[in-house]
Amino acid sequence: MGLRDIEKKIRIKSAYKTKEAELMITDLERMLENIRELHTQLKKFEKKWKKDIEKNKDSYEKLVELRQELGLPNELGIYEWKESATFWDKVGGGDFFERLGVEILERAKEIQEYTGGLMTLGEVVLLVNKGRPGKIIPAKDVVEAIEKLTNAKLIPKPKELKSGVVLVEFIPANLSDDQEEVLALSTRKGWISMEELMLKTRWTQERCDRVLESMRDAGIARVDASYAEGKKYYFPGLGGR
Repeated sequence: MGLRDIEKKIRIKSAYKTKEAELMITDLERMLENIRELHTQLKKFEKKWKKDIEKNKDSYEKLVELRQELGLPNELGIYEWKESATFWDKVGGGDFFERLGVEILERAKEIQEYTGGLMTLGEVVLLVNKGRPGKIIPAKDVVEAIEKLTNAKLIPKPKELKSGVVLVEFIPANLSDDQEEVLALSTRKGWISMEELMLKTRWTQERCDRVLESMRDAGIARVDASYAEGKKYYFPGLGGR
């Protein structure tokens, strides 16, 4: 075989490879277009049947399964399945709120050592819905369940702080007026420093130290001290970390 024949064979082989690469890219582009079309069709489907899917848990779960099988993002959905009380639960005295109340108590007990048994209503709602992807317990149902616990004398009646935040006590804390004042001032950030407490209350350093340390001893507050920022008292039940 001469040199020209060898060069010709190389060019033909190279042309085949180029053609194969072009075909591969074409196939990939077609696949991408199909995926985009699937996204579009799924959005249209959810928009069209939104009300029916919201009422049918089986349909919702099948749709979630379809997303997972296709590797589609969860945010593609335009709704979330809400696990709430039925009409008969509300009118006929069903046990939905009792079950929810028991769940709230159990979950609060699991983190009791961390929170000191005190949590804001907002933190309780977050706790209940943790681990419920796509299934939300509405805040109003959590409030109803807490009222059931209160009426059964399983927990004290929730109290509203000066800041407007509702505090739920899973262990009777018998909070003093000073302790309630500290919690009210700490609700926005979840923590407070000695200096900030003195500035906002005009209490003496001894009084501030006494109330903060009493809350730490009760397990309600945690202390974080650093050279740069000084001592801070965090309240996990208020969302402070």
